[in-house]
Amino acid sequence: MLALSASFACAGAARAAEPSPAALPITVIAVRTDDAYDQADALTKALRSAIKNAQGWSVGEGDFSLEVLTLSLQCEDVPDAACQSRIADHIKSDRYLWGVLKKNDVNVEGALHLWTRGKPEASVPVKYSANLTEANDEPLRKIAADALATLTGGPPMGALRVRTGAAQASVLIDGKPVGKVERGEGVFTVTAGPHKVLVKSTGFFDSEASVVVLPITTTDIALSQMPSESPSSNWKRVGGFIGLGAGAAFGTVAVISSVQVASIQADSKYEAYRGLFDTGVKNVCAPEQRESVLGRVGSDGRTADAGIELCERADTFMTLQYVFYPLAVLSAGLGAYLLVTSDSRTGERTGWQVQPSVGLGAGSLDVTYRW
Repeated sequence: MLALSASFACAGAARAAEPSPAALPITVIAVRTDDAYDQADALTKALRSAIKNAQGWSVGEGDFSLEVLTLSLQCEDVPDAACQSRIADHIKSDRYLWGVLKKNDVNVEGALHLWTRGKPEASVPVKYSANLTEANDEPLRKIAADALATLTGGPPMGALRVRTGAAQASVLIDGKPVGKVERGEGVFTVTAGPHKVLVKSTGFFDSEASVVVLPITTTDIALSQMPSESPSSNWKRVGGFIGLGAGAAFGTVAVISSVQVASIQADSKYEAYRGLFDTGVKNVCAPEQRESVLGRVGSDGRTADAGIELCERADTFMTLQYVFYPLAVLSAGLGAYLLVTSDSRTGERTGWQVQPSVGLGAGSLDVTYRW
């Protein structure tokens, strides 16, 4: 007992990689055996190597023996749940791997266990040839890697919060679509470790960045997206405002011309001029009607001259109406069209858009028509 206690007190550091913020540590306790020492030692080393090579996991500090721990903590040879908790507190670990192995004819068999604080214990049986006594034997390496994958369920998971410059964007992680950003932010569950994040959204250039996702926590990444609006879109918007402004100006000239024509027709001199013609004459300003009253003398001559002058003014304003009313309609219509087909906020194109979205838990297909 004294020798075992001394051995326990002088535990050395593990030979595998040190834990890192991007990997969760798993402490490996030497596999216990009463008759298969070489095989148990080889399996212990193979398990440490498997953890070191597994994504998101690292080998915890300490080199412990299950036999020493159970004796020191006064536990059974195969520790029960209460003893496993005491072992975790003693070695200061939130997760550790332990196992028991025995020789059976030409094979060795037993079970490996993963204890994780706050979670049920995971176990996996092992059985293989007793001639596998080297940790570097490929069959033993595979047995250790498969057992670790079964016990852990794969790499640890973490949350990745993606923030973008666009209100909506599709997110691809390591080239695979995982969902969409809504209102400039989205959270996605991914394996811990390094990843490449790409965001795509209509009206913006694609943006890509690398990130290391930490396990059992939320890692943030912000990707700036530059608008992909082309210069032609800006000119369309400017041209639209110019068209509307010109249409308003042309319409104003046309309306003023109409007002002037109406005022001429209401002028007393024009009424006197109309009195020179029979009531059946519709257009007293027609060239032939003007010629018919030329050369009159006296008051009729003065009335005719004043009326002809008013008709000439009316001709000018009528011509302005014929020109500027169509110009106002064309300019305003063209300006409205340019504004409708130009979106300065997002640069999004008009027409149908079909955007599939696939996430870890669901998928969708968005069909949008923009005008």
